[in-house]
Amino acid sequence: MAKFGVVAVGGNRTHLEGYARSFVADPRCELIAVADEPGLPEYREGLNRLLASELGVPYLQLEEVLARDEVHIMCICADIERRGRVARLCAGAGKHIYLDKPLAGSVEDARTIADAADAAGVVNQMFTQVTTVWASAARQALDSGEMGDLLAIHCDMLMAKGRPGTVPDGTVRQERPSDGRFTFVEAKRELFDMGVYPISLITWLTGQRVRTVYGITGNYFFKEHAALGVEDFGALVLTMEDGLVASITAGRIGATSHPRSGQQRITMIGSSGIATFSEGEPHIEVFNDDPPFDTPTVHPFDPMSMWSSTTRDVQPRAKNRWLPLNDTPENSDIQAFIDCVDSGTVPQVTARDAVHHIEVIMAGYESAASGEPVDL
Repeated sequence: MAKFGVVAVGGNRTHLEGYARSFVADPRCELIAVADEPGLPEYREGLNRLLASELGVPYLQLEEVLARDEVHIMCICADIERRGRVARLCAGAGKHIYLDKPLAGSVEDARTIADAADAAGVVNQMFTQVTTVWASAARQALDSGEMGDLLAIHCDMLMAKGRPGTVPDGTVRQERPSDGRFTFVEAKRELFDMGVYPISLITWLTGQRVRTVYGITGNYFFKEHAALGVEDFGALVLTMEDGLVASITAGRIGATSHPRSGQQRITMIGSSGIATFSEGEPHIEVFNDDPPFDTPTVHPFDPMSMWSSTTRDVQPRAKNRWLPLNDTPENSDIQAFIDCVDSGTVPQVTARDAVHHIEVIMAGYESAASGEPVDL
């Protein structure tokens, strides 16, 4: 019998498509239901019910499952604008919470989640890249002392998705501080959505908080982002607590721009050398008579290829040119979370840690809007 009953909050066209199946794959867990708040827009409730049907579990109201003793874990992928409220309710009911990234759409909501989790004493973790093979290798190199004194660190998180070169000529967008909206059908705010990965990696690797943020954003690749008035690319220069210089790039760069999923790497500059750790390294490069990868058919409800359910509809050709030798299991982060629930230990990236990530991202938008660095 499974030790932990799990309820998934959200539905298709969210990361719950993968998270829920990762919980199902762990023998310690039983997926009891998909659930969410009442009164949702028809399209969102329909997508939630669709995932429940695919997984063979009922679709229930959030308050109903929170009252059930056999529910131990809530996997939360509610719309970003609702995450503060939903996560607070789940933690307040004494449930352990696995949280989608980014944590919330405002620093206030992020603090609400962390405060509720701390008050309830529940195990809580936000999805990041820290459990990947390549991030672990970077941590080992840093902890071993072989880098010497760390002088600077850079992280790229650039997804090879979407049809690039479609942004209208002459598009120049003036950034503005966040208006609190992050959920769109066509695209995502990329500094927000992708920037959380390198920020979490840098703060985790260094053990330091960010003190100063200088940011730029823009529309360089995709008409979908330009039409929504949101960025498809962002870059931040960060000053850490001890004066260490860090930098990140984050965004989407087009489906044909990389032989795998995109440029995901950390470069560390130390007094004893420079080292780079990448999602695609080491790898075997394959040359054969397979047809070359081409930009997939654009799905009308997912032009940026964000979700596995819509990707299945268009059936893109697989990218088989690079075969990494040390691929990270898809469920590694969730497995690490379940390990913490099982042992009662603290995860590597908690909601409290993730509050700072949101502070940095929001400061990045403020800096990009003003053209000036922002102190935290």
